[in-house]
Amino acid sequence: MRKIGQLFTPMELASLRAEGPIPLYHQLYQLLKRRILSGTLAYGAKLPTEAELAEGFGVSRVTAKRVMDLLVADDLIKRQRGRGSHVIYEPSVSDVEAPLVGMLEKLASMSRTTKVRVLHVEKSLPPPTVVDDLRLPEDEQVHYVTRVRSSEDRVPFAYYESWTRGINKGFTAKNIERRTRFDIMAENGHRISRIEQYLSASAASPLVAEQLQMVPGDPVLTLVRHSFDDNGDVVDLLHCQYHPERFHYRMNLSMEDYAG
Repeated sequence: MRKIGQLFTPMELASLRAEGPIPLYHQLYQLLKRRILSGTLAYGAKLPTEAELAEGFGVSRVTAKRVMDLLVADDLIKRQRGRGSHVIYEPSVSDVEAPLVGMLEKLASMSRTTKVRVLHVEKSLPPPTVVDDLRLPEDEQVHYVTRVRSSEDRVPFAYYESWTRGINKGFTAKNIERRTRFDIMAENGHRISRIEQYLSASAASPLVAEQLQMVPGDPVLTLVRHSFDDNGDVVDLLHCQYHPERFHYRMNLSMEDYAG
């Protein structure tokens, strides 16, 4: 069983707020539910015990049990005597193909017309869920960055967490605030050839709500993006959470290539 500090980031473990309007059990429930629905706690993943959750998040055993009971009631996890609790949720995914070049141009355009504030950047060992997503050796360090993107008049609309491998230069707060991460990645030898991303809805944690000027538990649009290089390796994992009243995700699709 992986230690709880390996399954959750330090920011997540410290994200619960007892003084806020949202009960602790609901904050923890939303955090775990968000992890399961986004796939970062994938089908078959073993969850910490109630005692481990209580100790790791600083809540009571009663609170931890209530959270697990809610996840069971939602058919997201299953308890088995002697084996613990495992994720049983499997997302239904329908792929839409779109040109990568156009998407990168849109990202570059957004970076020029908005502001980024880096909250945290470090090179460290990632949580095991990220190790699995990036297919890393367990001893490989990656660059972990958290940042907030705002409009030109400094109204925040997006909260980002990213893990990037193979970076030897340029991943500083100053550079990331001035340039696109894809440009810095290219200078480190990463040529992005394919991107997979998943959209879902979730509830804002107290940490994200504070940065996006929301109420904890408010709905946010969540995007998880995997960026692949020419060798088919995942070199970057990005988790985005968007304020739904300040950001809209639009796709323009054409029937030109439809052969049916």
